[in-house]
Amino acid sequence: MYSRIRLVLATLTLAIVAGACSSDNTVAPSQTVVTLDVALAEVTMPALDYAAATFSGAGIVTPAITPSRCQFDGASGTFICSALSGNGLTLNQFYTLVDAGGSKQQAYDQKTTAGLIVNSAVSGTATGYIGSTAVTLTVDAQQQLTLSGLGTAQHTINGSSLTNTTLTRQDSAQAPLVSTITTRVVDLVVPVPAPGAQTSWPVSGMVELKSSTDLGYVIPLDASNVTTSAAMEFSGSSVVKLTITNQNGTKTCQVDITTTMLGC
Repeated sequence: MYSRIRLVLATLTLAIVAGACSSDNTVAPSQTVVTLDVALAEVTMPALDYAAATFSGAGIVTPAITPSRCQFDGASGTFICSALSGNGLTLNQFYTLVDAGGSKQQAYDQKTTAGLIVNSAVSGTATGYIGSTAVTLTVDAQQQLTLSGLGTAQHTINGSSLTNTTLTRQDSAQAPLVSTITTRVVDLVVPVPAPGAQTSWPVSGMVELKSSTDLGYVIPLDASNVTTSAAMEFSGSSVVKLTITNQNGTKTCQVDITTTMLGC
């Protein structure tokens, strides 16, 4: 019973904790006009690390897209990037440039490009251990992030993801754990940094992570499905208002996400 609970908790925290704050995507632009590289790096800023690690299903923070590995596809009007693979998982990505009217563009233009949409998908089966137990993790995930306001003094990021995972013990001692994990990025407002300055933390907006795991059987007197959510509200720094809700209730606290794992 207790080993089962520990395995469940490990599954619930795997995507949220394992890749937390592991990247440093700060950018120091040399000019006030945002370049394509800077815009692509913005959707992988540290404020989004928890969302990226959750989306991957395996605690992996998605790297910034390098434009050189993406080719424009005339049929779809998008830039399709070469896949990245590792430990059984494959990341496929494409991005779309749009003008103020929402029309797709064939190239980035500092004067007319108003938005950037990045679509990502992770799939495959990873292998690893929880304690001394060998496990496999099958992942099927989709994410979309939209950066708007290019050409203005502040940018806004919105997006969502849906990830389905199945965690299976190789010794078959317990039923597989099936999880549905979602993220929402809601109106993250990011001021454009001055020349030579680092990318700012969002001055407002929220990132919400939610995980629901089927335990594989009904536990007497306990729920057979465990749901946990964590909402981070930004106010200009890495210190966020964190609200965590699970079967035990709701807790709210202040957390510095660069130094502390999610928890109250």
